[in-house]
Amino acid sequence: MTLMIDTARSGYTVLLSAMLMLMGAVPDALAQQPSREGERLMAEFGLRESPAPVSSQPRWRAPQKIIVDTGVPGLLEALRTQAPGVQFVGAGSPDSAAAVAAGADAVIGRSAFICDERLLAAGKDLRWLQTVYAGVEACAVRATVLRERQIMVTNLRAISAPVIAEHVIAFTFALSRGLYAWVPLREQRLWAADSSRAPMSVISGKTMLIVGLGGIGSEVAKRANALGMRVIATRATPQQKPDYVEYVGASSELGALIGQADVVVNALPLTAETRGIFDAAMFARMKRTAFFINVGRGQTVVTADLTTALKSRTIAAAALDVVDPEPLPKDDPLWAQPNLVLTPHISGDSDLGVESSVRVLRENLRRYVAGERMLSVVDVGRGY
Repeated sequence: MTLMIDTARSGYTVLLSAMLMLMGAVPDALAQQPSREGERLMAEFGLRESPAPVSSQPRWRAPQKIIVDTGVPGLLEALRTQAPGVQFVGAGSPDSAAAVAAGADAVIGRSAFICDERLLAAGKDLRWLQTVYAGVEACAVRATVLRERQIMVTNLRAISAPVIAEHVIAFTFALSRGLYAWVPLREQRLWAADSSRAPMSVISGKTMLIVGLGGIGSEVAKRANALGMRVIATRATPQQKPDYVEYVGASSELGALIGQADVVVNALPLTAETRGIFDAAMFARMKRTAFFINVGRGQTVVTADLTTALKSRTIAAAALDVVDPEPLPKDDPLWAQPNLVLTPHISGDSDLGVESSVRVLRENLRRYVAGERMLSVVDVGRGY
């Protein structure tokens, strides 16, 4: 792979590339057949479609030209078979995409690629941007431009949610059983049956607070409830409370709820409101025996404050799949905290590959070409 790819997501991109190359071999005739794939995807992942067909938007037209990010190998070939009547143009960088942006209706690729300032400025006719990720921070910073120009953004929300939820549960057990203290002893070949090295607790009957009850948070809640935990949550937008959650509060209730939790799971997207929300004051509200888990975004946490909270035992332990910055510098003091489990932004990886992501990309392309209701339309103002 000759292009630079976000190191935190490079494993996902490689898997996506391999699957796309396989999907690129689908015959054109098969790609054009009517499909109930969208209904299957919505049922499987809880995806939402837009309330109105995209053809009802004033700026929509049947696309003539779509730019595809070749930084995701195989993407161009896989999408071309889904819309053989459309001109697809590959570009390996925002600069090269900007050079061919004239007359383009849409861009499909990595978030930082599709919402690059140079590309948006050159693409006067752009109407639709599709990211191959769930996160849309790069697009949220262009929210004003996107809204003014009525450019729709869609993402891959919730596709990796079941896998990430399993990672959260693994984190929960790792913390509750003190594995962060026992695993290093193996390297020393030290048999030290001393329970004082780490708290050993059970999770049944304990309270889990899920901060951000979206696609990932909901999947975590299902599993925690099944394990006998009391689940409470916060959510930015009012929705019907699911049966497996005891209480769902507004985002503004985080400070009041966090003191009840034995396990706090951060599943927040990065927005202006969530940036740095987990700071020293928030950690001080937690139980000293509580665990903090982050699978949302690293920048929602003040890393120095978390490090201090772990070092001072303001909280018992933490497990992180995302940090700020990424990758974490080798000299960052967070590494030295013994009550920490850390994985390098890989919670969405699994033996399932990225087949589901490919299915959504192809289905949304089909829907846009046909002028149908789109899946997973992003509110760029909110950032998700």
